[in-house]
Amino acid sequence: MDQARARTERLVARLREVTWEEDLARNGSRIALMQEYLRRSALWARALDRADQWPFFDIAAAVDPSARLDEEFVGSVLDGLEGRGLRPLDRRVIRYMLDFSALPAWPANLPDPFDPLLAVYERGGSFSRSAGSIRIGVGDGVPARRLASHARRAPAEELGPAALDALDRAWEEHRAEVARRVRAAGQLPGG
Repeated sequence: MDQARARTERLVARLREVTWEEDLARNGSRIALMQEYLRRSALWARALDRADQWPFFDIAAAVDPSARLDEEFVGSVLDGLEGRGLRPLDRRVIRYMLDFSALPAWPANLPDPFDPLLAVYERGGSFSRSAGSIRIGVGDGVPARRLASHARRAPAEELGPAALDALDRAWEEHRAEVARRVRAAGQLPGG
């Protein structure tokens, strides 16, 4: 089996395991993963002269338009995910992921753009776009206004399960501290 086909099969298997309902307890890691996706996507957008299409665009079509997967196959994958909380943006992004997986090769100096985004899905479902940001959960988001600032960011140091779990714990501790402060402020005299 060739590498592209094996990548596509792994991607489809991972997508089928996603629980599309949002898991707010994992927003710390999901935000870090989205930031890494935005960084990688910015690098690709610059390399392919697609800054006007950033942050979510069809990278495979820009690299090799002939690498598109069969419409029937893609439709069957997307149909298999229906009824589980998929949003229209998810359908488009998954199509981009699938076609990217079919690329026989890509420039060695550019990272896989979609791996962090797939992990965003795996760690708690979907996301949305709103007024220049990518919304993760309720009220949390990542600014996505300036491609250049994302392209300049250093790569994420560690995206393994233990590091991502640590980000989630830190996020939950932060949220608990904010809630504690809000409760305390509400108990102040005259407040």
